[in-house]
Amino acid sequence: MKKEREVPLEEFKFHYHLGNSVGSSDKYFMAHDLDEASEMFEYACTKRHLHPHLTKVEMWNRWKRDWETIEPLPSCPTLN
Repeated sequence: MKKEREVPLEEFKFHYHLGNSVGSSDKYFMAHDLDEASEMFEYACTKRHLHPHLTKVEMWNRWKRDWETIEPLPSCPTLN
């Protein structure tokens, strides 16, 4: 019997700011894909009653050792 390979986890970084705040913040998630990471980000914001303005989402490229911007931004109904 063949053993199925698991989809590897990727690291995602959500860059956002809150309302009239001066600075920006980042939240990091390990997920199988962007949809899963977006759901985690939305859940974390909802749980803490945050209403963030999402400015950038990046995914870590372990081969280049650099963050790659994901375009377009994911659509989360409670964000932006």
